[in-house]
Amino acid sequence: MFGVTILGNNSAIPAYNRHPTAQLVTLNNHAFLIDCGEGTQMQMMNYKVRHNKINHIFISHLHGDHYFGLMCILTSMGLMRREA
Repeated sequence: MFGVTILGNNSAIPAYNRHPTAQLVTLNNHAFLIDCGEGTQMQMMNYKVRHNKINHIFISHLHGDHYFGLMCILTSMGLMRREA
């Protein structure tokens, strides 16, 4: 199975109903997070994406709207005792 969930794609800064870039790509039983803009975790909750389902995180480039949520999601994973 292949799927893409657009968590955000429409804003350089968070705004009402507009979210910085983040896409979840699902291939078979693997989930890949492509970019992790600010607010990605909130969008993951809205789309019922669980942190432990993400196998890899890729950052396309170092503009803030593509990675400012990365430390937050990694911290949350650590607080949930995730080791992988």
